[in-house]
Amino acid sequence: MKKQSYEMEYIKIEDSGQRSFGQKKNHTIIFVTGGMGYLRQENEKAVCTMEDLIFIKPGNKVKIEYRKNKYPLELYVLYVGTELLQSLSDENTRLDEAFDIVPFQVKTVHSESESAMLIKNISKKLYSMLKESPKFAHTLYEKSLLTMLLVLALRSSVKEDVQLKLNKKKHVVMDDIFIYIREHLTEDISLERLENEFYVSRYHIVREFKKMTGETPHSYIVKSRLDLCRHYIEQGKSIREVYELGGFGGYNHFFRAFKKEYGVTPMQYYKNLQIDRNER
Repeated sequence: MKKQSYEMEYIKIEDSGQRSFGQKKNHTIIFVTGGMGYLRQENEKAVCTMEDLIFIKPGNKVKIEYRKNKYPLELYVLYVGTELLQSLSDENTRLDEAFDIVPFQVKTVHSESESAMLIKNISKKLYSMLKESPKFAHTLYEKSLLTMLLVLALRSSVKEDVQLKLNKKKHVVMDDIFIYIREHLTEDISLERLENEFYVSRYHIVREFKKMTGETPHSYIVKSRLDLCRHYIEQGKSIREVYELGGFGGYNHFFRAFKKEYGVTPMQYYKNLQIDRNER
């Protein structure tokens, strides 16, 4: 597989402004790994935030707007052409057809945390490989990673489509609530606040949350904050900065929640990262 058969960028945006994405001949897939921005296409505007995937078909252009705050917007951007999609396909799975039959020109999908972590790690590795000297089985390894990345992205899209078809009406209000939570994640978000904001009873919110996520709103918010905190630990921020930036009021609450979710303390997680990086 030739280097020029796909392109990958890592972009970190810290100052307010807009940036255009999309290519005439290639599919564009953007994975948001940090911060929050606004996706603009013609007169439409939508929030895009951490763990979102943005699919852009060839010939389409979008802009992502960023408003400066304490969280920079971080993106991995993959450009891939139809010929490469065909070469990565097999007799059972045609990746080029999977991209072509999806009924959208631009689409945003929020991936599950497990898939999001895999996509993030594969994106980081592919991006670093573009700058590395070839090692043993470099081409095969690169091809395998790229295939896995594309399959994970498409699975996230297909899964969301199925959920939307099954629960289209119920999702109308709940989608707005999820977006609201993501925009105000580090603030105090109570059921009373959600009830007053959306004019929907707290009982309905809790019931629909459990149906859609298997969790209570409180549990969902805590896990989302922990994902954010884990991201900051990976950036090398101090533990104090991590729990304050992540919206936890105090260290003890953060410590207990982190250990319960990941099985290690925040400091152990940080040390394990350092050991893993040193062994590479």
